[in-house]
Amino acid sequence: MFPQLTRHERWVALILLAIAGAWLLPALQQPAEYHDFADRRVLLGIANAGDVLSNAAFALAGLYGLIQLHRGRRWLGPAVRASLLVFFVGLILTALGSAYYHLDPTNATLVLDRLPMTIAFAGVFGAVVGERVSTRGGFASLAVMLAIGLASVVYWKYTDNLAPYAAVQFGGIAGLVILLVATPRGAEALPWWGLIAWYALSKLLETGDTVIWHASSAAVAGHLLKHLAAAMGGFVIAHALRRPAASLPLRTIDNAQAAVSGDSR
Repeated sequence: MFPQLTRHERWVALILLAIAGAWLLPALQQPAEYHDFADRRVLLGIANAGDVLSNAAFALAGLYGLIQLHRGRRWLGPAVRASLLVFFVGLILTALGSAYYHLDPTNATLVLDRLPMTIAFAGVFGAVVGERVSTRGGFASLAVMLAIGLASVVYWKYTDNLAPYAAVQFGGIAGLVILLVATPRGAEALPWWGLIAWYALSKLLETGDTVIWHASSAAVAGHLLKHLAAAMGGFVIAHALRRPAASLPLRTIDNAQAAVSGDSR
């Protein structure tokens, strides 16, 4: 199976196949109470203002990342650079889509929230594979995850089966953890564990939306904090682009550049 792939590329291929296989799982329905958020305050005529306006953090993280990519202070392989471009654009689109959804939370508006999120997920997955496995693996993973992710949202919209989308989100994160544990750090040396930690915190805050709302005496809800924590994951990666990967010897970077230029990875 996969005879022309390296050992690590085979792992990536198996992870992608496992995620794609979610279409074969039993149907998972969108819970009816999903849209019942705790903070429904109106500010300056904006409904659900806390959950809407907090999406600005995604836009700021995405713009910051694009600026750092343009400055080019940190060496990045071509697959990593392309994937990070997709990631940061995905964050900006997520800000727009999520803000639109929270103005009027329904399944119909949720589609425009989830589509850009899958774009951001694909960018992260492609960048990790591009850094730690191979350039061709990074480009392939980016393309496959984009296709699977976008298809999973469209599939949910027309079938009400959430299983493929859940596999893209949670299976993708599980796949990233496996790759980070099983593969050596690449020349780019980006802080992927920091991004995953902020993502995990954001999911905890999301589940505690109402609990946090009551615990704070209706000052702040968990979903607002979820947006801020998830956006911090983007800031962590963007901020790392401000400087070279000083922790790695120059010969490691030189070897990585040579490998990319010769496409031997």
